[in-house]
Parts: sequence; C-alpha cells; structure tokens
Amino acid sequence: MIKGKKGSNAINEPRINDEIVGCESVRLIYESVKARTSHIISIDEARRMAEKLGKDLIEINGKAEPPIVKIEDYSKYLYELKKQLKNSKKPSVALKEIQLSTNIASNDLNIKANKARKFISDGDKVKVVLTMRGRELSRRDDSKKCIYEFIDMLSDVSVPEALPRDEGNKCIVMLKKKK
Repeated sequence: MIKGKKGSNAINEPRINDEIVGCESVRLIYESVKARTSHIISIDEARRMAEKLGKDLIEINGKAEPPIVKIEDYSKYLYELKKQLKNSKKPSVALKEIQLSTNIASNDLNIKANKARKFISDGDKVKVVLTMRGRELSRRDDSKKCIYEFIDMLSDVSVPEALPRDEGNKCIVMLKKKK
C-alpha cells in the first residue's frame, strides 16, 4: 500500500511482472506516437516484451476479462498515481455571489462589502450582480455607479477579472483575490 502524507487516502499497489497470475491472455495497452492502442496477447509474450524493453508489466485492471496490463517503468507509474491523488485533493475555488440593487443604502452596501471581503480572504471568487428594473435600465450609466463603488470598497483585497458586463437587466463583475 502506498499512503499519502497523512495516510488518509491510500492507493492499492497493482500487481507487476510475475505477480500477475491466473490468466492465460491479457489486453496489453500501449501508447504509440499516433494513438493509444491495445491487443490481446498471451501473458508470457507480454512478460517477454516488457523484459526486452527493460520495463515492468503492470496490471491496470485485474477484474476485466481478459485482465488489462501496461508496459511501463513501475516507479514512474507509482509517481503518476501519487501525483493524481495529490491533484485530486486540491480544493477548488468556490464561487460566491453578492446581489446588489441600484438604490441600495450605504450601510447595506457596507455589510455586503464586508461579507464579500470575508469570502475573498477565504480564497473564494465573488460574483457581484447588479439587478436593474424599469427606468434604471434606461439610465444604465447612473445605475452602474453602485457596482463601481462596491469594487472600489474592495480594492484593497480584490481586483476585478474584467470590466463589468451587461447581461439583459443585470450588470455582472467577477472579483478575485489580489496577489
């Protein structure tokens, strides 16, 4: 068993070379310059090919009929498995949403800015959505002052990914952590 640093996730080590028993033929997967292909051959022939190339015969899936094997350097294979396990543990960046309206009170805007500041400091991205209704739509430039003020309030911890964009009756901007 290969264990991660804290032992929480473990990888079952695959069988290699002479450990692969109980089958007469295997599906050998190999990657050529053009594409990935596979052939069904005898287990003895697969072992000879691996030995000839100076690599190991690794069982990828022993439950398949016939078992699936691959010719590769065993230490390189284990390294790739560990790398995949490590990458799967990485947390993804969450997307939080803050909704504004054009006639929001300054205190309410401060509360939403503090909430967005907390999200950004936690490493999340914040999607700020300004919804406009009725006459506010005909005066978009005046209505957008609220979103620009919000961006300015958070300028010490965040930067916008792009300029605010209009989508129907909404104006949207994404904020990410400042580096």
